[in-house]
Amino acid sequence: MEKRINCKVTEYIDNLKKNIKSYVETNENICFKEKSDLLKFIYDFETLEINKQDFVKRKRSKSVVPFYNRCIAKKSCGEQCTRKKKTVSNYCGTHDKNRPHGELNDCEKEENILKKVEIWIQEINGISYYIDKNNNVYKTEDILCNSQNPSIIAKYGLENGVYKFVNTYNSN
Repeated sequence: MEKRINCKVTEYIDNLKKNIKSYVETNENICFKEKSDLLKFIYDFETLEINKQDFVKRKRSKSVVPFYNRCIAKKSCGEQCTRKKKTVSNYCGTHDKNRPHGELNDCEKEENILKKVEIWIQEINGISYYIDKNNNVYKTEDILCNSQNPSIIAKYGLENGVYKFVNTYNSN
């Protein structure tokens, strides 16, 4: 496709150059030196080249609105509206006056809240475990698999700068 357009543009530019040349040659108000300089400039001018990237639609970057900042109305598919809510309201501009599909219940909102816990690797009895500041020891497989709710396998304690197990749980 771009080849056809490039041919069309080249043909148009060549036709324009010929028309300018004929005008300059027939106009007697321009001296010979200026005519030759003008024609040289016009014929040396590069033609427009169009490539495939000129036709590709640009990808839009979608900004994701955080959960706590989203409109609480439901869309027609039953999911939460993805637009940003107004500062003075719990709804976006579209749902501020009309919510034809209802709104989310408070219990639904609480289900989706994730609690992030900072963990680190600590050696206990010669084995590396993932632990947090609440004395929890997590199942390594769950952490490595990026599980949303990793299992707590034990509690640890710190005695004289040495980490030790205080309580272990049965794993399923």
